Amino acid sequence: MHPLDIISGSPNLYIFGKESNKTNFGGVLFLIYLIVIVFICIYYIIDYTKNEKYIIQSFDHFNFKSRKEIEERKENILFNPNISLKLDISFDLGSEYEKLKLYEPKTGSFIDINTFFSRKIDGLFIDLLYECHNKTCYDYYDSIKDYKYKYKYYLNLRYEGFLLDHQSNNEPIIRQNDEGNIIFKNHYGFNVNTTTTVIFHWKNIIYTEKKGFLQNDAKYGCEYLETYEQIPFGYLKIIQLFNKTYINLISMEFANNNEHYTEYFRKRISELDLLANILSLIVNIFTGVKFIFSFYSKNFNNFKIIEKILNRQTNIKKEINISSELKDLNNNNFISINDDLNENCINQIKDDENNDEDEDNENNDDDNLINNETDMNNKRIKKLKFIDFFLNNFYCCFKNKKQQKIIHICNEIISKYSSIDSIVRNQILIEKLLKDYKLKNDNLNNLENNNLFFQLKNYL
Repeated sequence: MHPLDIISGSPNLYIFGKESNKTNFGGVLFLIYLIVIVFICIYYIIDYTKNEKYIIQSFDHFNFKSRKEIEERKENILFNPNISLKLDISFDLGSEYEKLKLYEPKTGSFIDINTFFSRKIDGLFIDLLYECHNKTCYDYYDSIKDYKYKYKYYLNLRYEGFLLDHQSNNEPIIRQNDEGNIIFKNHYGFNVNTTTTVIFHWKNIIYTEKKGFLQNDAKYGCEYLETYEQIPFGYLKIIQLFNKTYINLISMEFANNNEHYTEYFRKRISELDLLANILSLIVNIFTGVKFIFSFYSKNFNNFKIIEKILNRQTNIKKEINISSELKDLNNNNFISINDDLNENCINQIKDDENNDEDEDNENNDDDNLINNETDMNNKRIKKLKFIDFFLNNFYCCFKNKKQQKIIHICNEIISKYSSIDSIVRNQILIEKLLKDYKLKNDNLNNLENNNLFFQLKNYL
């Protein structure tokens, strides 16, 4: 299973015995970050409570389908739903008005005029007929000769309507309001002297509501009368039905092109979406803050490392002087392993300093920076300003300033001695040196002599 572990991260280096070097600027920057995040959260919450809760998209579909697919859609209630219709005639015929009939050729039955009836809209045919007294239908011509609207009568089409409320918490297609069912009305005029074919073109609206995880999408459908066209026949058609004579005033055809329809999608913006947006923005801002802070921290950390090394070197010198004075006072009255360790450390430090001094003498550039070992050990790096660490990112523009030179040299030292190639090379040399060198004092070769390892052993 070990090769499958891609979660474990690479080990990190500690600095000054801590996971990271804490700075005042980092604390101030993080405090500003928290304040910004609080305002962002408040803004998002207020925006969520006041604004719309649904995301709406709409598409206009226009795709050619095969005959089989068209027939399948005619059987689909979404593309060919049942709709309630009512047809009424504005025709000033007095008592003759009762002779007007609505006839459905497909079923061979009459429909009550001025009454709602429900049918599938696509493929619906309805004729408006006038029942004649005889086969010549002279009674019709006699009734219209004094008709005050000499050339027109009117068809009133009413059908089940709807409202689209995209932000409704319930279904987005609303069919009822406070006054009852929503009804759409259309008014058409026709010539009394000719039979007219009318084609009503309807359009579908398919509404898809995206649900959450593990929930099926909800689909709703509705239709509306988009356009119509009138085709005059040229004269009045007389037909025979059930041994009676009728004048066919209007032949109505209801056509629904289910290849062309409008589809709406909506998805609710949930509280989880709000939380995801806030967290996403928090992470992005935090990444930006870290990126800005890195221009400061990389220079500041390197500077602090060198500062601490130099200060520690000065403290070691002082400890060496104090230790020498104690030895002169006590002579041979106190001898212990710790004294041996101190002497070995002091000798090692002196040897290192001598070696450093030899190398400095060979390097002309280093001679310009450090005159002698004693002077360097006694010097401390002065405090630099906050802005100096930022400006060092543009060192080429400020390289003549003393502060920038100090930071640059600190960066050079860290990059040289903390690089992997340098660490690995020195580790190899130290390993060979330890194999070749035999420690005279066994305590130096024992890990348990280390205070931290000694504390660890007590808990094992």
